Amino acid sequence: MENLFQFILARPVQQVDPKNPTINVRPSPELEKKIKDAKNSENPLPYVHRVAKAYIHSEQALYRVEDLTHGQALLHFLEALKKGNYKTLNELHALVKKLFNSNASDLVKTNEWLEDQYRISDALVINTIFGSDVLISSIQCAELLKAMAIISRVANGDATVGDEITQSLEATLILPKDIFPIAARLTPSQPSTKPSIPNTESVDTLKTKRETLLSTYNMLTRVSPDNIAIADTKHSDIGNISSTSAYSSLPPIVAKEYEEDDREDSISRFDTIRSVIKPSLSGKFSHTLVKSMVLRDEVMEAIGAAERAVLEERQLDLTQVPLNIATDRLSIELGDIELKLMELTTQPHTMMKKIGSSYIDNSFLESGLSYKGELFNAVPHTHGSLAPVGIGDLLVVKQNLKRYEARELAHVENVLMGEYKERSHLRSRTTEETFTVETEIKKEEERDQQTTERFELKTESSQIQKEDSSLKIGLALSGKYGPVVEFKASTDFALNTSKEEASKVATSYSKDVTNRATSRIFERRTEQRILKTIEVFEEKNTHGIDNKGGTGHVVGQYQWIDKVYEAQVFNYGKRMLFDIMLPEPAAFLIHAMSNQPATGNNLIKPTPFTLSPTDINEWNYSYYVKQYEVIGVLPPPQPYITVSKAFEGIGKQNEGSTKAAEIPIGDGYQALSSVVLTWFNRWSGGIVDVSLGTRMKRFSDNDSWSINLNNEVGSIQFTMKTLNAAEYVVGLEVYCQRTARHLDDWRLKTHAAIVQAYQKLLRDYEEKLAALQVQAAQQIQGRNPEENSRLIRSELKKGATSVFTAQHFDLFGAINSGGFSYPEINFNEAEAEGKYIRFFEQAFEWEQMMYFFYPYYWGRKSNWLKRALMQDVDPLFAEFIKAGAARVVLSVRPGFEKAVAHYFSTGQIWNGGDLPDITSPLYVSIIDEIRERDKAPGLEVAQGDPWEVRLPTTLVILREKPGLPKWQKNAQGEWLPKD
Repeated sequence: MENLFQFILARPVQQVDPKNPTINVRPSPELEKKIKDAKNSENPLPYVHRVAKAYIHSEQALYRVEDLTHGQALLHFLEALKKGNYKTLNELHALVKKLFNSNASDLVKTNEWLEDQYRISDALVINTIFGSDVLISSIQCAELLKAMAIISRVANGDATVGDEITQSLEATLILPKDIFPIAARLTPSQPSTKPSIPNTESVDTLKTKRETLLSTYNMLTRVSPDNIAIADTKHSDIGNISSTSAYSSLPPIVAKEYEEDDREDSISRFDTIRSVIKPSLSGKFSHTLVKSMVLRDEVMEAIGAAERAVLEERQLDLTQVPLNIATDRLSIELGDIELKLMELTTQPHTMMKKIGSSYIDNSFLESGLSYKGELFNAVPHTHGSLAPVGIGDLLVVKQNLKRYEARELAHVENVLMGEYKERSHLRSRTTEETFTVETEIKKEEERDQQTTERFELKTESSQIQKEDSSLKIGLALSGKYGPVVEFKASTDFALNTSKEEASKVATSYSKDVTNRATSRIFERRTEQRILKTIEVFEEKNTHGIDNKGGTGHVVGQYQWIDKVYEAQVFNYGKRMLFDIMLPEPAAFLIHAMSNQPATGNNLIKPTPFTLSPTDINEWNYSYYVKQYEVIGVLPPPQPYITVSKAFEGIGKQNEGSTKAAEIPIGDGYQALSSVVLTWFNRWSGGIVDVSLGTRMKRFSDNDSWSINLNNEVGSIQFTMKTLNAAEYVVGLEVYCQRTARHLDDWRLKTHAAIVQAYQKLLRDYEEKLAALQVQAAQQIQGRNPEENSRLIRSELKKGATSVFTAQHFDLFGAINSGGFSYPEINFNEAEAEGKYIRFFEQAFEWEQMMYFFYPYYWGRKSNWLKRALMQDVDPLFAEFIKAGAARVVLSVRPGFEKAVAHYFSTGQIWNGGDLPDITSPLYVSIIDEIRERDKAPGLEVAQGDPWEVRLPTTLVILREKPGLPKWQKNAQGEWLPKD
């Protein structure tokens, strides 16, 4: 037979009858004060023991009766009382006078009498604390105190004292309630591993730090052009050299080559210059630009106190440190903080575990009590402050499974004659994913206009020699140089002969204008690529009834099945009982089940994604991308980018050139500031004019130009014009700031990708859960009820022992790592633990434990939703895992009553002594423990007649008989199936 349940005919604890004699034990005031102070300390038990040890080494400690002033007289007085020769008040007066040489009324007023009484009481208290007779025996102390109480009654003239000698000698001694029991103070236990639940204070600290950093970061990424200052550029290697020489501003090696090489191939000469100048220019310019983007002094002074503290703590002086470097520094720190917050506050995907008939996620972790007592030895010395609820007859109801019976109808299936009925379930899922790829192309044009002025010299000569007899000879010469220079000369003289000579010279002026246009076109196109993934999950369940060839209708009736037990009451006799309450008795078992290693296909429930697009930022998105297995997510746009461009060319003396270009600015960015750097060789009066956006500057020497722009977007116009510049290089970099719209666009796209990935994981989970539930419906559910009963009793036993001992088994474990890391027994630890274990296993009748479960709402409210819906085919186990609390009534093994009472007063096992030997009444044979575990018949006595107990189940059976079921009542009034 198995135990169905137990109950008690309890005799509650009753107050002591005032008519019955009692003696209050009162220690000396000095000892009482020390014990009370120790009891109110942080660790009461060890401190009280320390006071007791100090007392047993003091002069007041009582080891022999002879050490008392009236010790021998008290012993003789007790001996005379036990013989029964003194029964009247007068006889007792005479006995006191004879033994103590004093009247009773005078005796009890002496200091020696009071001191003896204190020493006896102190010895009894000290013995009780240690649980053994370390001083004069407790029995002797009790007898001496009873004798002194009788003498006090004689001194008071109590006429009834002679008639109550026997009762007085059996009086009850009451220990001081303000001292006993000495309960161990419960202190918070230190977890051995990192807690899964984050420390609230550290999370709040991180959040506060994140807010101040984020405020500072946002301030640095939203500055306006008016807030920007450009630091002075330094060109010690290549610039700031003023010279009128065409080549003096070149490095020595290049200038020397120009001086030695007077070739007209200027292109060849410029290639040499470019190979030396341009790399130096580009590198120096880039270095200078990064350092130049700082804030103005007045802007720094206007920064708020919180942001200023953040910058000062990190030694970021924004009048010296470039903005992009400062934002990168803060961004890295924000990323670290965000990751820590994610680890502390965000739960990963939850592994679903089957508990009973329900799937529970592994976030439903239960915790037991969170306190343990002060541990100062190999085993706990703590104990609870409990008292027995009374004495009663232990009545156990035992049961035997008698039969199964079909009961109410659960379902009816009807199929007409000639009909075929089939039920089919089909589930299908299709997933379609679309990826859109956009490629942005820009168009950039350069225009180079060159104007060349030149002079062409034409010479025409003619010579005529003529001799003439004329007396007059004439010579005329005219010339024209350009459009404004003219001359004419004329001479006449007379000769006998004449000679004529003419020479013609002509110079023509012309201007050549050459336009050179370079166009680089980047096309913008949109490429849409659709990736359609069709994932079909199909599960088909078919249940059919074929009645096509039948001769009649088919009616299938399914009935619920009940279990019928025969129960009988057995009386085990009187027991001392403890009645305790345990919170959430299945807490650890649920925790253990939810953390079991997964077998077969894992059922993982994704953590709900509840963030809005505004909650996505540059530092937390990667966590969600990893958690939800997101694909196609781009990194966040940089807060600052740089757009650079360089122009180069070769000019001629007295000639000019023009260049124009559109500098593209990336989508989602706006131009904040720029630096233009020029280098050119020039003839006298050489200049370079540069315009950027709406600003213009003329360079008459090598120099740089810092400019704040107007938040231009898309592109910015650049033009350059030179005159008398031999070779020139102009470089510029535009410092661009990310727009708020660009960041919002990235957030929206990233949020959409995460939501899509989460929904896919959720669909996978729901499909898998549905499939497992369908599959489980076809399998045998749950665990054997007998195994469930063992689990329930084991958990209740563990909880009750924890309440009794005020500890959480943290000290147990007598196995150490020895040679080769093999586990080895720690002998000292094993000996101490063995005594402790045997006491609690044998002192209580665990096999007779009675329990009752209370509903889920007596447990933690945060678990109500999950706990209330837990199910199992075993109704008792379902009630256990849902319980918010449990009541446990436990009986003490006969003979252990005194040892258990001593434990709850002092925390000492086995009455403060060693393990009992085979001759001790506390010795429990291992045979007895095995018989009790196996519920073997003992000395219990059956009471009353047996009866039947009916328990419903979730099982069904197909009824084979035609017609609806019927029941009828028998002679005993029981309703039984009729057919």
